[in-house]
Amino acid sequence: MPTKDGRMKAREWLFYTEDLTLATLGESVPRPQRRVMWTVLQFYWDTPAAHFELQPQPSRSLVEVGLHFEGRAEQNEAWAARITPHTAEIQSALGGAWELEEWTASWRRLHRVYHFDHLTGALGREVAAEWAKAISLLWPFAQAGMESPSPNLPRFMAAASR
Repeated sequence: MPTKDGRMKAREWLFYTEDLTLATLGESVPRPQRRVMWTVLQFYWDTPAAHFELQPQPSRSLVEVGLHFEGRAEQNEAWAARITPHTAEIQSALGGAWELEEWTASWRRLHRVYHFDHLTGALGREVAAEWAKAISLLWPFAQAGMESPSPNLPRFMAAASR
């Protein structure tokens, strides 16, 4: 339960935002599997190594959302290479706050950060809307055995920008 001033605890906020995100995803997105590690929520389809992540970090006053590639270095590089040619289109659809980066020596991620004073329902609604839009657009890139979804990318872009 939020406090009288609307503040929420990290796990409470995480599950609230998850519920909103899942309710917003269209039928064209297959329901993901989920993994929760305290205040880290991950959605994935065929491999947990390629997942969408939501992580509130109250001690740093930020929330990070993104598509993470955390498998073997060569697989992560291949996943990132599928996205790279579409970075401009993706940023056009999602906004310039999204960044494709080499996160560690082997991990890659396409993500964005929200800064906050307190975890609130309003922040949860804002993040859920953005995360659902990103998942709707990018979930094909998280598929392990799928070739580059580039032939269908315009369709995904059009659906995500609605």
